[in-house]
Amino acid sequence: MFSFSTVSVIATLALSVFTSARPLAGRDLPALPVVGDISAVTDLTNSLPISDILPRADATKGLAAIFTDATAQLVPYTNQLKFVTKQNATADALSDPVNGIQGILTDTIGAVQGLANQPLDVILSTVDGTARVTVQELAAIVGALVTVVFEALGAVLTILGGAIEPTVFKLLGAVGALVGTLLSAVLALVGTVLTDLVPLLVSVISSVIPFILTLNVAEIISLLGL
Repeated sequence: MFSFSTVSVIATLALSVFTSARPLAGRDLPALPVVGDISAVTDLTNSLPISDILPRADATKGLAAIFTDATAQLVPYTNQLKFVTKQNATADALSDPVNGIQGILTDTIGAVQGLANQPLDVILSTVDGTARVTVQELAAIVGALVTVVFEALGAVLTILGGAIEPTVFKLLGAVGALVGTLLSAVLALVGTVLTDLVPLLVSVISSVIPFILTLNVAEIISLLGL
């Protein structure tokens, strides 16, 4: 025969088990999605703003990104040419920065030519790849590269004046010719679509046109009607 105290203990234990074993629905727990129900996921992705979705790292670069990258790469080399003196403005001393400039321009020409089979939306995509550049924006971006290069070449021409050596003049002219090839590649891609590009580009690079004429860069003179 159980004592009264023993029965009380058993009753208390039974009640506690019953209380802890009540259904989950009665507890204050967050609702979980039903297996196979992806609405919670789609609702989340649909709520993300488009601007938060970054372009793929392997996405094809358009003209704007190609020229912006190239201009940034050119600056360390063009700055070296801007600070030459009459004493060190020799073909040997200039060869390192000139070679650096030529290498970047050659790579840029290849990148532009590689866009030949791309749709126009890719060719004219903005730097971040989320929109399309206007003709004014493209002229400014392309013109920035042309200006950076010919300001550097012009600095050497100005320092040496009429005393420039033929080897140095030829070295500078070779850089100018590569810029001409680059502009030719750009106009082959978009010249018939962006008919205002040439006059806008001429306006953007107006400050360096005298250097282009001094070096007699035939391709640029012909392309831009200088």
